Amino acid sequence: MIGKTIDTLLELKASGAETTSTDGTGKAIGPTDLVKAMIKVTAVAGTNPTLDLKIQDGSTSTPTTDRVKLPQITAVGEYEAYFKTAQKYARYSSVIGGTGSPSFTYSVYVTA
Repeated sequence: MIGKTIDTLLELKASGAETTSTDGTGKAIGPTDLVKAMIKVTAVAGTNPTLDLKIQDGSTSTPTTDRVKLPQITAVGEYEAYFKTAQKYARYSSVIGGTGSPSFTYSVYVTA
């Protein structure tokens, strides 16, 4: 169809449990006018667990510029944020907090 755009899902993090803060590997996505970041959390454990997640971008495969920060995640659910990038690469960066062995099982995707 003329004028129809098709978004491609790009996996920044496969679903899996994490117990420590992590920086993902940069993946080529841009530059692009609008990117949708989607985070799906399927399990949460620990006492007062928190997940602070942001998307970083940059011109190399190890991006370090914070592009968008999601609200702090504390429960199972689906979360999303939108951003623009003039850079080629993007990755996720997470900080896990809490006590009692906090753990989050989640995946991160972007549309590119």
